[in-house]
Amino acid sequence: MDDPHANLTVSRNKGRESTAYLTYIIDNYHNLPEYVIFLHALRYQWHNEDPMYDGVPPIRNLRLSYVEQHGYANMRCTWSLGCPAELHPYTDPSKIEEALAGNNDRDKTEAAFTRAYLELFPDAKAEEAPTAVGIPCGAQFALSRWMIQSRPLDDYKRIRNWLWATELPDAVSGRILEYSWHVLMGKPFEYCPSAKECFCDKFGLCDLECRQVGSCEKRYKLPQYATIPNNWPKEGAGKNGFPEWGWWE
Repeated sequence: MDDPHANLTVSRNKGRESTAYLTYIIDNYHNLPEYVIFLHALRYQWHNEDPMYDGVPPIRNLRLSYVEQHGYANMRCTWSLGCPAELHPYTDPSKIEEALAGNNDRDKTEAAFTRAYLELFPDAKAEEAPTAVGIPCGAQFALSRWMIQSRPLDDYKRIRNWLWATELPDAVSGRILEYSWHVLMGKPFEYCPSAKECFCDKFGLCDLECRQVGSCEKRYKLPQYATIPNNWPKEGAGKNGFPEWGWWE
């Protein structure tokens, strides 16, 4: 995305993955495949729903029948991070002003969310803006063609124009959209199915032991650091807070 001469690029790199996702939808709206999976570029990332953060197994296991039925399928099941409610948008004007003037990106996101929501959803009323938003984090999801096309093309153009015009920093505008995709696709503000239900219905993993509503045994460990070591998983496993190979056995 940073290389304007690459075969696949965007004219403006803003909002992290959001510009790439929106540009793909806009450019291919009338010629979409039945299903589209929106993912980050690297195979190994801390938010991939896999014991060793491998992005391939979730793709292989994803049930397209689930995507067809629901239209939207988050590529994660574990609630950490993002559920049951990751964001609590501010409503107090003085608190909003203070947060926007500060340096904490999370505070800025919660401060900017309500105004952004009303701009992204211009038909919504102010009293309809969410007081809490939750979705398993990562901004990686599958969509069916019918779900994408349930919104007019102009909606996606308008959202991208908002992204390109906003003065919010990328970390904030990108996070606002990360926690808005499921809403754009008709899901409730807090969309956190139980991990057991999610793994079974979405990925066909129905024999897992799930002692907590938001996690299943031997499926995911939140790493200490967000950056996966180089040459992972051949190197770095079992060190610096990262899981050791075979911990799920």
